[in-house]
Amino acid sequence: MASRFRRRALGCLCALVGLSAGFLGSEALFGDSSSSVTGAVLLFSVELRDEAGALLASPLLVGEEGRKLHLDLERPLGRHSEPLRMSLDLDPRSSGSRNLCVGYRISLSDDEPRVGRIGLAPGEPRSIHLPGPGEPLQLRLVVARAGSAEFSRILRDRRVRLG
Repeated sequence: MASRFRRRALGCLCALVGLSAGFLGSEALFGDSSSSVTGAVLLFSVELRDEAGALLASPLLVGEEGRKLHLDLERPLGRHSEPLRMSLDLDPRSSGSRNLCVGYRISLSDDEPRVGRIGLAPGEPRSIHLPGPGEPLQLRLVVARAGSAEFSRILRDRRVRLG
């Protein structure tokens, strides 16, 4: 009878230890401490314009700090637009407490890619001139971390422009 009691007590103790380890493990993976393992969710508002200022593409992208983001965009010939084939890579890295340094690689059709890096403060638009093969381009980027006031502002501005 005593050995049966000991076995049950040992089984209950093992179950409690396993349950506790499960809670601790899930908190380590999915709790607040996970933000140090993975980067913040980022929203990118991108505008690409030609030399005359005409809007070529205006994607809204969701990425993650520290992870590369890739977009292939193809727009067929339309009644009011020329065909467009664009490839865009963004590589957002932390640069200080709030700022980001974003690497970019963009190519249109079969042109050579235009590559560089740009420093961005959340919510502040930055435009850069992209000389290169073919027509010069203008790239405008705005970035915001998910849940921030800048994030809401980007979405609101986009809704106003499209609405």
